[in-house]
Amino acid sequence: DKVVQMARRMGIKSKLNPVPGLVLGQSEVDLLELTGAFAVLANRGVSNRPHTINRIIDSGDCEDYKNLKTCRVIYDYQKDAEINVPVLQPDVADNMTSLLQGVVRSGTGRTAAIGMGEAGKTGTSNDNRDLWFVGYVPSANLVTGIWFGNDDNAPTSGSSAQAAQLWGEYMRQIVR
Repeated sequence: DKVVQMARRMGIKSKLNPVPGLVLGQSEVDLLELTGAFAVLANRGVSNRPHTINRIIDSGDCEDYKNLKTCRVIYDYQKDAEINVPVLQPDVADNMTSLLQGVVRSGTGRTAAIGMGEAGKTGTSNDNRDLWFVGYVPSANLVTGIWFGNDDNAPTSGSSAQAAQLWGEYMRQIVR
């Protein structure tokens, strides 16, 4: 139950079964939730709900159409109640980051290495139905999740190391 409670604090909303296999991924969680939970670690214990839209303005309600700052703001993520919520002690997040850096340095996530202190974790479900890597670069405030799988839940050929490799190739381009 405590693992489920911690997952909830870190932003996991999917149904989680409080059984020993939970820590090995027995309950299914989508990539966005998982990436958001890793972001808590990257942010040293502070949660920010995953989002795609930062701001919406009404361009029909501007004092000066050449200056978007004069337009009426309909939505601003910075004013959302679900941003910058402390959910872990920073030292706990830092310890987890250190462990996850080991996964990239000398574990299953070696193919994700880009030389920036990145941290992350691979994952493979039964019969290779899901292959993923979620990682982050603490110094750059970047968290990215990669998933390989089939929409029909059929097995996928390959390994989570390939997801880690794609993460590394992608992040090399992003951090330039």
